[in-house]
Amino acid sequence: MGGFAAVVGASHLVSSRAHSRRRKSIAVGALLVIYAAALAFRPSQWVVIDLAGLAGAVGGVVWVEGALQTPAAVAVFLTVAGVVDYLSMSAGVSKVIVSRYTAGTSNLLVYLGLVVPVRGHAIPVVGLSDLFIGGAATVALIRLRLRPVAVMGTMVAGFLSALAYGLWRGGTPAVPFLAVAVALLVWRHSSRSAMRETPGAPASYQGFRGD
Repeated sequence: MGGFAAVVGASHLVSSRAHSRRRKSIAVGALLVIYAAALAFRPSQWVVIDLAGLAGAVGGVVWVEGALQTPAAVAVFLTVAGVVDYLSMSAGVSKVIVSRYTAGTSNLLVYLGLVVPVRGHAIPVVGLSDLFIGGAATVALIRLRLRPVAVMGTMVAGFLSALAYGLWRGGTPAVPFLAVAVALLVWRHSSRSAMRETPGAPASYQGFRGD
């Protein structure tokens, strides 16, 4: 979860500091070039791999999150991404990449996630796609004034649910779990917003500010 928090924090910082579209484009371009260089040169040091991966994830988040203009759009984005993630892990590109890594015929998987050193080898522990998709949703929801604690708690619950299911049944994509968790959060937020706008709503909802 430290990597996810780093992606969210850095993405929020870049988005808030890059006030113009030109500055944001330059920042995104620079971050993605760093990651592309790692993919091209395949460094062996795990610290370099992780820093380049984080740069790529942050660049992707800053590039995408601004297009998510409503909480419902975030939920739809995660739902679509969750379906694609599931299909890819079941019988698509992700399954092929994981299979080749397991068989020892390709190390591409190492450069598509964050890694930790184990007996002198860099072992992937979380996919950059999970950090990118989850990070974009998180930064967008916080920008849309949902409570940061509620948003981060929802994401942590989604990741932990995926981890628990994976330990029980084997490797599993995380994005579908994030999609379900965020859908519940957005539904709760929408329900409370509708309650506030309804004449004669209970006093406990009057003056409510965000989720």
